[in-house]
Amino acid sequence: MRVGDCPSCRAPVEFRPGAGKVKVCDYCHTVVLRGAARLESLGKVADLTDTQSPIKVGLNGHSSGNAFTVVGRIQKSHGAGVWDEWCLSFDDGRTAWLSESEGEWNLMFPLEGIGVPAVEQLRPLASFQLRDRTFVVEEVGHADTVSAQGQLPDFNKQHVYVDATGQKGAFCSLDYADGHGEAFVGTRVTMPQLGFDKADLEPTPKRDALSQARCTNCNGPLELKAPDATKRVACPYCGALLDASKGSLEFLQLLEKPPYEPLLSLGTEGTLQQTKWTVLAFLIRSTTVEGTRYPWEEYLLWNREAGFRWLMNSNGHWTFLTPIAAGDVGLAFRKATWNGKGFKAYQSVYVVTDYVAGECYWEVSVGETAKASEYVEPPESINSDETENEVVFTHGRMLTPDEVKQAFGVKAPMPVPQGLAPAQVNPHKAKLGSQWAWAAIWSVVFIALLVVFSIAGDTREFIKVSFTVPPGVKSGSPESQQFSQPFTIDKKVPLAVEFEAPGIDNTWLAVQLDLVNEETGEVIQVSPEASYYSGVDDGERWSEGSRSATKQTAEVDPGRYVLRATPMFEGTSSFPRDYLVSVKGDSGVGVCCPFFVFVLLFAGPLFTAWRSSTFETRRWNDAVFQMAPGVSTFPFAKQEDDE
Repeated sequence: MRVGDCPSCRAPVEFRPGAGKVKVCDYCHTVVLRGAARLESLGKVADLTDTQSPIKVGLNGHSSGNAFTVVGRIQKSHGAGVWDEWCLSFDDGRTAWLSESEGEWNLMFPLEGIGVPAVEQLRPLASFQLRDRTFVVEEVGHADTVSAQGQLPDFNKQHVYVDATGQKGAFCSLDYADGHGEAFVGTRVTMPQLGFDKADLEPTPKRDALSQARCTNCNGPLELKAPDATKRVACPYCGALLDASKGSLEFLQLLEKPPYEPLLSLGTEGTLQQTKWTVLAFLIRSTTVEGTRYPWEEYLLWNREAGFRWLMNSNGHWTFLTPIAAGDVGLAFRKATWNGKGFKAYQSVYVVTDYVAGECYWEVSVGETAKASEYVEPPESINSDETENEVVFTHGRMLTPDEVKQAFGVKAPMPVPQGLAPAQVNPHKAKLGSQWAWAAIWSVVFIALLVVFSIAGDTREFIKVSFTVPPGVKSGSPESQQFSQPFTIDKKVPLAVEFEAPGIDNTWLAVQLDLVNEETGEVIQVSPEASYYSGVDDGERWSEGSRSATKQTAEVDPGRYVLRATPMFEGTSSFPRDYLVSVKGDSGVGVCCPFFVFVLLFAGPLFTAWRSSTFETRRWNDAVFQMAPGVSTFPFAKQEDDE
């Protein structure tokens, strides 16, 4: 240890080897710089503010098998609150920083020997690269160092900070001071991963002071559930908004009374996703589109180990929201990707906080605005809240009203969902896949049966005969009749009678065919007709009709038959007309039968596909993209109609 005298109070100042060149005097709070020849004063800092952090200077821990000691602490403020950053000195000579953000801890090491992007280029959602890593900016702000303790690498009274995240928990903080930028890169860690002795992590005085606090406006008991994480408290009795960031409650403003009682009362406990949550706060937020206000409710949930979550109720549709890192979200035109999934842009609107009650971990105020965007892949969504200096991403999953009712033991009736939610599952789309699959399966079965019946059926040709209409006979007269040679049908079978008149042109020819059973005298009659017309009209050749026709019969009995043909035609025959007649066994399946079977098989899927498309049209017709507050456009509604 190097010992010197404080330039201000002359008290002894000790420097731990390798832990930094700045030390805060324990007696007068002077910031002492270890210069080349002597100790220099950088001015004094204020007393430490009581914050929620359980960590203290002097604690020992370990990370990834490497031991460290907490040697310093600085407190920073951006004007709306104070937070801590802790300096860690590792036994292997490295120095690191430990910061806390909304219950999450970030362990970062200085990244030396590289250039950092100009701060003017950075704003929320901007991306930059450090070596082989890409980071996305989540927050840009100005910070004042208001207090410090212990030994530090350096000391800057004011600086600009940029917090960014990368993939898989990577975290980066850029500090800009005196025209110089520094980069600190690391990852998010949990308290157990830091290896502190639990006996040293006792509740802070702030937690004890606020656990049984009373409203400074109406003296109502507040019984804060998360005093060590609370920065704003809205009294449920009088509506007073109180600041809790300094370990005591200070009156800020009087809020309007709530328009109605929340469905989930403050302090209610419930279990979702196998975690027990406490309802800390209730907010009403809204957006105004083309003069119409659309409000919804948000409930802030808290668990000591898991941190914060949100439960949103919009028109009876519930969504459970989990914070995610901006670095894990990929944004492109009309699309977001997260965790290997693609999400379609659904809306981008400007929202305002209309009402708040309970405990909040940020400096909330009524009237604050943000730009809210939503990307959907039912039943999930990716959501972002963006302000001028900060962006926050959450992953949403829809819940049913019954799930919420059972989780929190709600006694009152749950509101019936109205309209469609952006990430609501399309019930018809879920059925469509199975319906198409079953239609395809039954089509294959039906086709297989057709093949089997066709093979098993009798399609033999029993007779094929050519007839000639004699010249000079009248249509349908006895003189025009002709007979075939006898033929035998050896088993009961339906017949297909084919008729063909290849020589007709611009006329018609029909024939009455009588299938006569020579043994019983029974007559089976069919009357096929062929007609064919053609010509030239305005230089273009045309034709219509057919020179052939086929007729089916019911099953005929076995026996010896003769075919009697009586032709019918226009006028009197003046030249020979040939026609062919053949009698074959029919497979028993008519031409129309397969068509109607397939219509029946695919009618259900086609109807469901229509309903699915209609559902998606309704969903995307509600999509809205505001270019500025109060101004909306609907550029994607028609293009996003998916089945």
